[in-house]
Amino acid sequence: MKRKRSQGFTLLEVIASASLLVMAMGMAITGYIFTLKNVNEADVQNDLDIDLQLAMEHLKRDLRLSSLDTIFYHPVGGGPYQAISFPMAYDSTGDGIVERDEENKIIWDETIIYHIRPGDPDKLVKTTFSPRDNTLTDAQRQEQLDKVVDSGSGSGTYNGSNAKSKILFANLLDWEINPKAGRFDAYSSTVTRDRANLGYMLLDPGEHKITFTVVDKHSKSTGYNIGIDQLVVSGSASPREAEEQLPATSQTGASAINQYVTEGSWKGNRQLYFPASSIGSSFTLVMENDRWEETNFSGLGYQAKDARVEFLDTISPSDFVVQLDGMDYTWEAEKQAGSLPVSPPVGLMQNWVVRTLQKGADLADNGNWFAYNGRKCRLKFQSAENGNFRVTNVFIGESAASEVASMDFDPATMTVVKFGGSIGSPTVGPGTSFFSDWIDFPISKDKNYLVSYRIANNADKCQPAKWKDVWPNAAMTCQVITDAPSLVEVAKDPTWGDRSETRMDMDAILGLAAIEASFPSNGTYSSQIFDTHLDKPTYGDITWNADVPSDSTIAFKVRSGSQPDLSDADDWETITAFTGSCRVPGRWERYVQFQTLLQSSSDGLYSPILRNVTIDWNGETQLVNIGGIFTKGPDYGTFEISVDGEPLRSALIIDLEIYDDVTLLDGKRRRITSSLKTELTPRNSGM
Repeated sequence: MKRKRSQGFTLLEVIASASLLVMAMGMAITGYIFTLKNVNEADVQNDLDIDLQLAMEHLKRDLRLSSLDTIFYHPVGGGPYQAISFPMAYDSTGDGIVERDEENKIIWDETIIYHIRPGDPDKLVKTTFSPRDNTLTDAQRQEQLDKVVDSGSGSGTYNGSNAKSKILFANLLDWEINPKAGRFDAYSSTVTRDRANLGYMLLDPGEHKITFTVVDKHSKSTGYNIGIDQLVVSGSASPREAEEQLPATSQTGASAINQYVTEGSWKGNRQLYFPASSIGSSFTLVMENDRWEETNFSGLGYQAKDARVEFLDTISPSDFVVQLDGMDYTWEAEKQAGSLPVSPPVGLMQNWVVRTLQKGADLADNGNWFAYNGRKCRLKFQSAENGNFRVTNVFIGESAASEVASMDFDPATMTVVKFGGSIGSPTVGPGTSFFSDWIDFPISKDKNYLVSYRIANNADKCQPAKWKDVWPNAAMTCQVITDAPSLVEVAKDPTWGDRSETRMDMDAILGLAAIEASFPSNGTYSSQIFDTHLDKPTYGDITWNADVPSDSTIAFKVRSGSQPDLSDADDWETITAFTGSCRVPGRWERYVQFQTLLQSSSDGLYSPILRNVTIDWNGETQLVNIGGIFTKGPDYGTFEISVDGEPLRSALIIDLEIYDDVTLLDGKRRRITSSLKTELTPRNSGM
């Protein structure tokens, strides 16, 4: 019988198979270990990324309902910062539209503080004060933030009973909060102005150094110039004329000057101009927190009585000022008659006596032709284009009636008018005007006046200009008498109604072209009502700069109250005026106003000129929105502002990095990190 051969594996085959199996298992285990390692690192990375994104979303969501001008930082100084405090606006519906109070101000509902609680690991903590204590001062809010950072919670500081802390994540972390510097690109293809808020700064009371530094220029700009119309650098948000802050305390690369702007809408027609030549050029101004600088006198609500706000280019530097009204034509024939002068027939009016009525505001029928009151006046006569002209026996006085047209004088007011000390004027040629001497006779805009005079008894000197009265149904303007035996007596007779001579009514004005008024005896300027934004400010001095001619005076009154319209303030009549700089007298309330009392020289020819007024007070430590109105043009550069050496804050740059140290399967340690840098801008304003 034949034996069958066995079908098993040989030893060599078994050894070979086992070797292959070991190799395959080794490869599989290595791959599995590698997979486990990668899965472990990915999980840690994913957790870190989620924590980071959640933290940033928390910040974005909260800051969306806050305001940059209400944010506080820790530690105090120029940064970078490790903690931040800000208010949260009340949003009852969650629609992103914040609620406002009856004064249309945002309702700040909570205070949020983001800070790090050191430990192993560190913790990013959000401490919430709800409800927010809106009575805290800015200094107290900074102290509140500092104590939260030191203690790790809000229990030991202001409003601590309403504080709750929440850990957003626990991990090793580094973060920096850096406010973005305020920067202004002043390039424009045409010269114009632009209002800009450049950032925020916590300001203490007193003086601060404001530095402007050129940092760049637009690619199309041909220069690095800086131009500033107005600056806002105080809690009261009072705009101040930039050129009034000169001279600069320090400057490099150029000199800042007070520049006259010939065109446009620059306040006071001037700007601070810095003709910088390169990047790095800078200048520094010293400005006080806080004060009211009134330089243009055009604030809403100001009132002037017998005074005016006017731009004077006859002073240096030219500027807006307050002075008495007048020293101008108060009455003009052309305006009252409504027509231009024409020439009467030659020789017709020889030796006539003329009486003209100048109509004041009290006259119901076509009155109100006087523009100014005056301490004194003088008359302007004008000849016709077709002949010479001379007058004599000229009188001026009040009409016997104010509300109706009367050609009779009030006898007590009749005043002789002279020309170079004589009762007769010089003879002037065709189309020529001439003035009388100044007359010691006051003008009141409300009253009617009469001027009576005799035309020369000479055929070659009797051609006055004539203004025909074109107004329909106007009251009588002029009467003449031509047949009296003594025309001199007729001219100075106050009452023509009783005379027997023939009187001829004329719907025209003859010869008298205008009445010029001097400055009035007195006038007042009452300023706008200024809001200090403090309930009980501690006022300092009221000071002013004025030109006061000899024999004229200027004085001031000041009042304040708690109501925006000063309805609770003292009446001006009860307040004592003062003539020298002094501490603000009377009550010290939030709203303040001054009144200027101007008195002309005794001859009425000179007025005090008020250039500026300043009222200061101790400002509170508070966050201030710093900005202004800046000039833009084709040769202007880009600049940044710093205050006391610290840059302004216009946005927040958050740089957050979290990390974790993990042990791998091979026993080695590896640091896994996640980082994010973002710029956040709160959406709401603080008002």
